[in-house]
Amino acid sequence: MRKFWIATLAAAVLASSPSQAINTRKVWDGSTAITSFGCWTHNTSNYGQVITVPKKRHTLGNFSFFVSGPNVGGQMTVRAEVYAWDALHLMPTGTALWESDPRTIAYKDANYHRATFSPNVSVTHGAQYILFLTTDKDPDSCVNYYLYWAGVPVGTYGGGHFYYLNNTGGDPSAWTTATWSSYIYDAAFTAKLPDGP
Repeated sequence: MRKFWIATLAAAVLASSPSQAINTRKVWDGSTAITSFGCWTHNTSNYGQVITVPKKRHTLGNFSFFVSGPNVGGQMTVRAEVYAWDALHLMPTGTALWESDPRTIAYKDANYHRATFSPNVSVTHGAQYILFLTTDKDPDSCVNYYLYWAGVPVGTYGGGHFYYLNNTGGDPSAWTTATWSSYIYDAAFTAKLPDGP
């Protein structure tokens, strides 16, 4: 019964809509978490989700992860990245298609919050990309702080998986040279690809 339920959710997540949004957030149970994202000295400094661009879509408009800062009172600086994904070697490839400005995160409560980024970058339908957050370019920014990420059962989204990269020493060159690891969950996330029809 559970396998059928997950398969049904996966079909719903991938269903086409006018805005062609990928959305695993709507099946998150409200408590499952992937932990802990932060600076490399104490936590994992790179968390992300691989997506596959649906047919007739050529723009990644925006994407969101859902995160909680349980250690209220601290802060960190993150950047969002979009890279092409090398599925053979399990790592980003090439140079960044887009990088956000540095963003300070310092939630005043332990609730989950939507962290949205808007690259509006060109992508290729059928290709895979990794959307990830990093503290590697701001390695000293985590002041008594880390994040939990909302997670859903692996396989909920059929177009990619959650990946993370440890032990970079705060060196962004490791992103495209070290093998990333997958996990038993995918991220609870949304991604909007507005082209069509």
